[in-house]
Amino acid sequence: MTGRVFEIREFCVHDGPGPRTTVFLQGCPLRCTWCHNPEGQEVGDGREMTAEEVAAEILRTADFLESAGGGVTFSGGEPLCQPDFILAVKGLLPRMHFAIETSGYAAAEDYRRVVGAMDLVLQDVKFPDLAGYRKWTGVDAAPIFANIEWLKGSGVPFVARLPMIPGVNDSAESKAAMARLLDGAPNLRGIELLPYNRLAGAKYARLGRTYAPGFDETVKPNCELV
Repeated sequence: MTGRVFEIREFCVHDGPGPRTTVFLQGCPLRCTWCHNPEGQEVGDGREMTAEEVAAEILRTADFLESAGGGVTFSGGEPLCQPDFILAVKGLLPRMHFAIETSGYAAAEDYRRVVGAMDLVLQDVKFPDLAGYRKWTGVDAAPIFANIEWLKGSGVPFVARLPMIPGVNDSAESKAAMARLLDGAPNLRGIELLPYNRLAGAKYARLGRTYAPGFDETVKPNCELV
C-alpha cells in the first residue's frame, strides 16, 4: 500500500492532544482562496511512500509520544483523498492515539470508515451554507454537511475548527449559523476559532503561483464570541 505524502512533521502541538507527529497527505478537492498549504493540493506532487515507511518514521518517536499523551494526526491537503492508505498506516501502529483533520469533503463510505477508526476528529467547518462553500472553496458542500450530521451522532469525539476569514465568514451571523449547525452533538469536545494567517500567501510565489484571496487580508478577522 502506497500513498502520497508532502510532509511528516514531528512534535506538533496544535493538531490534537499532546505532542504529535502529523502526516500531511497530498491532494485536496477544495480550492479555498486562503489555502495555507497550496503545496498539498495536487495529488501527483507528493512523495510516494509505503505505509510501512510512514509507520517507521512515526515509530522513531512513538515511545515519547505515548508517554506524553500524544499521538499521530493525519492532515493535508485533504487526508480523506487517501482513505485506504490512512487505515493501512493505522493498522501498523495499533497502540497509538490517532486523530484526523478533515474538511469532511469525502464519500460517505470513506468518511465513516476512516473517522470511525479515529480517536479524535478535527472537523473543519468553513461555512454554514452551500453558497459560501461554492464561492470560496469551489465545491458543492452537500457531502460535507451530510458527513457532519453523521459525525454528530457517531459517538466519535470531535473538535470543530472554524477558520475565521476577514469579511468572508467571521460575522456574528455566520458564527451563529455555524453554532446551529453543530448543535445537538454530545461528542463535540470543543470549538476552535482559527484566525486567518497572513503568512499564507508567501508560499504561492515559491510555487510560481499568484496569491489572490479575494478579500482584504490586512483586516483583522473578528474572533469574538458573543
